[in-house]
Amino acid sequence: MNTIKRNVQNQAVGLIPILLFMFLDNFFSYRLSFFIAVVFCIFCLGLYRMLSKDKIYQFLLLPASATLILYVLFILLKLDPVLFGYSPVLVEVLFVMVLAIIGFSKHSMLRRIRQSKAPAYKRTLMRTALNEFYFLVPLVQNLYTLHLFVILFFTFLPESMQNPHFEHFLYRYLGIVIGVAIIVYEQIRISWMQGSLKKEMWLPVLDDKGKVIGCIARSVSRTSPKKYYHPIVRIAVIYNGMLYLVKRPKTDYVSPETLDYPLHAYILFRHTIENTIKEIIGRHIGKPIEPRFLIRYTHEDEKVKHLVSLHAICVRDEATMKKLMHTHGKLWTMKQIEENIGKGVFSSYFESEYPYLKNTVLFAENYNLNATKKETPLPEKQEN
Repeated sequence: MNTIKRNVQNQAVGLIPILLFMFLDNFFSYRLSFFIAVVFCIFCLGLYRMLSKDKIYQFLLLPASATLILYVLFILLKLDPVLFGYSPVLVEVLFVMVLAIIGFSKHSMLRRIRQSKAPAYKRTLMRTALNEFYFLVPLVQNLYTLHLFVILFFTFLPESMQNPHFEHFLYRYLGIVIGVAIIVYEQIRISWMQGSLKKEMWLPVLDDKGKVIGCIARSVSRTSPKKYYHPIVRIAVIYNGMLYLVKRPKTDYVSPETLDYPLHAYILFRHTIENTIKEIIGRHIGKPIEPRFLIRYTHEDEKVKHLVSLHAICVRDEATMKKLMHTHGKLWTMKQIEENIGKGVFSSYFESEYPYLKNTVLFAENYNLNATKKETPLPEKQEN
């Protein structure tokens, strides 16, 4: 998750070579300004190529580089009067044209990444950066197009309504202000997104063999029912041969307000089954208990597809049981369960697990309880 958050980066930084050229053109010749901007752009491309090994990508540098390459054509045409006075505006026009063409490549680029043979996690990170890039492309294009229309409108105004100072700002500095504003806006937006990611629950995505192939936010996964395969842990609590069940909250995504075990949770991305079990037991009981692994199976309904790891805890002492009883649940005998099963009383998970529990751990527990009762001697009657 930390790597993903790091890679939701500010793609607007790729505007800097363009902004640098526009800024320097106010103080130096357009040729020197262009040379410095090109050197800086090449340096940035080399830097981000090295950073790409650490899954850090910067795509907006590519249209910026293409814009500077197109500008070379105007230098070769020796249009010095135009370049001397209107280089910032010309660069904006070229940049808007490049962005307009790039905007059509979104679907093909994302499709190529999906179909590539790169590791799934790397593809996820690259898609994240590309989505940020394609989010910015229309924003940058529209703002600079609006700026160019304002310049065009200003040229048609009567001379009496034109202000030389405003004209200088409009032609020379407003484009820079727009670029800086985009970078600041994108940084604020990313900071807000990173704050949201800290609160998000990240779940591993499994293939059909149960192997982790990526991760996704739980909120995103729930927008596509059954599309993603996630692992969960469930722990049955048994006391005196009875199952302890509680009512699931009405906000639960699966089987709300039905009876189920008090201990169950998603296995989070980069967490193990063992760590998840320790967290669940530590949160509810407060002392380490080693549950018994029972079975691993796939639970699938109209909403979810889960790889369930079912465990069981056989509680032996009343003090431990009281720590669980704060969840306002109830102990159910096998007879009570069988009288209500199939009537919508229990969760869909529990109803699929109960036959296995009945014939394994519940059978063993009740057998041991009956054997213990038979071995306990009756108290002798005292003679008067």
